[in-house]
Amino acid sequence: MFEQFMQLVQQYGQQSVVNNPDVPNEHNEGVMKEAGSAIMSVLGGEPEKAGEILDNPDHPAVQQIQGNFITNIMQKFGISESAAGGIAATLIPTVMDSLRNGGSGTGFNIQEILQSVGGGNLGSIGAKLGLDKDGDGDVDLNDVTKMFKF
Repeated sequence: MFEQFMQLVQQYGQQSVVNNPDVPNEHNEGVMKEAGSAIMSVLGGEPEKAGEILDNPDHPAVQQIQGNFITNIMQKFGISESAAGGIAATLIPTVMDSLRNGGSGTGFNIQEILQSVGGGNLGSIGAKLGLDKDGDGDVDLNDVTKMFKF
């Protein structure tokens, strides 16, 4: 399921990321991974509200997803704020709309995706997204410390 979700992100990222001259080709995959991570971190943090979030494009959580995504790709890949905002404004709502509508014919839903990456547990989702820096199977303060070398 999670792999299907990331394929969905890649499918919709073709125009807004891959064909975008503001995103260097070597960062295409990383930018799309950040989009998936931003979506899953918020939906996985509130799995019981995932349907509500997906059904309301004006939900504060959607704004949080876009804001996190913008900040991350600016910091990690040096993408300008205007380019990052443009990517977020097209990619995030398109992916979330597809999730709301059952993955554009793929037959999965957000609850299944959350279950496939650890029952909606944010730590398990983070581990799948490569955030488990200490290799213990979850994402916690130890991983944050290793990320930022406190």
